[in-house]
Amino acid sequence: MTPVFYLPDQAVEHDWISTNKIPEFVRQSNRFPIQPPDLERSALYVAHERKYVDGVMDGTIANGFGNTDPALARYALASVASFTGAVDHVLQGHSPVACSASQGFHHAHWDEGYGFCTFNGLMVVAAHQLQNGAVGQVLIIDGDGHYGDGTVDIIDLLDFEGRVAHITRPDIGCPIQSNWNAAMWQSFTQDLIRTAKPGIILYQAGADAWDLDPYGAGYLSKEGLAARDRGIFTAARDAGVPLVWNLAGGYADSMQDTIDIHLQTLAISDEVYNVEATIVS
Repeated sequence: MTPVFYLPDQAVEHDWISTNKIPEFVRQSNRFPIQPPDLERSALYVAHERKYVDGVMDGTIANGFGNTDPALARYALASVASFTGAVDHVLQGHSPVACSASQGFHHAHWDEGYGFCTFNGLMVVAAHQLQNGAVGQVLIIDGDGHYGDGTVDIIDLLDFEGRVAHITRPDIGCPIQSNWNAAMWQSFTQDLIRTAKPGIILYQAGADAWDLDPYGAGYLSKEGLAARDRGIFTAARDAGVPLVWNLAGGYADSMQDTIDIHLQTLAISDEVYNVEATIVS
């Protein structure tokens, strides 16, 4: 089974569907989540301005939700901790794949957040793993229905252009891809892996790429989302590149529709990898 990483601080009282769905996804996954260690705020400095991080955590600068709610600041930090724990898990060889029950990353810039994104867990993880030498290259496949502008900003600012390959909305949302089957997504991902030569793949399995998502960025049916996930997972598995995926996006009128999309990704991850993960404390 695919291990799922989650921290209690990720459960907060807020009316935003993508916040509420996270603990419910964990509950419906029917598995015990792994609770990784908490992160100190200083871990975020590698990909964010220190003044911004401290301001959000101290309640003097607005978070990605546009307020200074301390619970949402803790939620954002815990989300990055969840993602970090999942990445450490796969890089330590415990499992070739892991799920972080987290989202709210790719609109977070070096010194600001918006769009319900406060801290960019994608780039915090990428920067740490590159700087400590755990990997030489990182491949980010951002399947969110929207453009990962914060990720682009941090890649440019940290001069990671040659070390972080970033696939986002203009690359992974073309009309022709709405008709791709799993084999086509697999071939697409194989080409990315051959070019980027990553030590790890960070995959945002965005539910808002669903063509019935009310925000209008979607282009894939639920069957198309399944083909995307299956193709990406299969390519990573066959190449022997560890992969961590998170929830990302999804704003359907019924929260259960979004959760069902994420549970579908989890089921496909279980099926493709077909491994019993080592559970570590």
